[in-house]
Amino acid sequence: MRELLFSLISSALQRCKAERVGCQRRMDRLQQLSYEKDFRIAFLEARGDAFQRLFERVMSLAYCRDFLACRPWGNVGDRKNDGYLPSQRTLFQSYAPNDMTAADAIKKITEDFEGAKKHWEQYFDTWAFVHNAHDGRLGPHIIECLEDLRAQNKKIKVIPFGYPELLIEFRKLTMPDLESWFGPSITVTVNLNLGYQDLKAVLTHITQTSPPTMTEISEVSPGKIEANLLSDAVANFLKIGMQKAALVTGFFERWPDPDYGERVAESFHEKYIELRKVRPVLHPDEIFGHIESWAAGTADHTPQHKAAVLAVMAYLFDRCEIFEDAKAVTAP
Repeated sequence: MRELLFSLISSALQRCKAERVGCQRRMDRLQQLSYEKDFRIAFLEARGDAFQRLFERVMSLAYCRDFLACRPWGNVGDRKNDGYLPSQRTLFQSYAPNDMTAADAIKKITEDFEGAKKHWEQYFDTWAFVHNAHDGRLGPHIIECLEDLRAQNKKIKVIPFGYPELLIEFRKLTMPDLESWFGPSITVTVNLNLGYQDLKAVLTHITQTSPPTMTEISEVSPGKIEANLLSDAVANFLKIGMQKAALVTGFFERWPDPDYGERVAESFHEKYIELRKVRPVLHPDEIFGHIESWAAGTADHTPQHKAAVLAVMAYLFDRCEIFEDAKAVTAP
């Protein structure tokens, strides 16, 4: 009976894996970039309990029925368990170490690890330190603490689990999973077929929601993406949009009002300045996401509409003062 049960579970997991592989084959490069950009922004915006919910969502979708999220229960709490992957005998514990002092972080990590051993040691061989450092890098005090845990617990593998590791798991998600989370994405075909009418809806929304003052559209220097510390997920997505720069240029040239382009540029510039003043300071990727949402408005976010937003943002990023000019950032 036990062998039959294991066989059924194994078959279900194999079918789930096969379905995911099939779905991934149908995703084109632009869809992948679009969803990875969405995930990058969601990762940056998730703090505290929201970060743990994001982690649980990715792992639950990536591993079907294999991942077990653990929620606090009464006065026993979660017994130092924020998620468990039985097939890999891995126990996860979630943190936001940048929000703690060094002493508090070390104290919490040590207590959680010892608590996990007390309650779950017979079930896990790997203990994963799940963290929300946006670039995957940890402070020296955290690295030293993890190394001490490894040295004192030879039978347990202690690993950091941050954005790079979570992105690997995110890439296992199927198209239905991604669409249910972020909605339909831009495709290569939609981007190629983008027309003036698609741009008109976005630009009309911008000029109607923000009456800006006049300004000049200035040329920006090479290296702007790197100078503004945009991640690969956002930068690669933005570069795709730049393929449609000529379409946006043609739209402005054909528009009856010769000052229309300047007004649109100033609207984006003012929104950028507003977001730069937010405290605590937003990561450049977060600023990109906020501008993208603002530009999209409340219209039905079809792939065509999203492609138009990207084209306009890419054009204005390249042609005007949205984000910082590379020369200004690198000047002594």
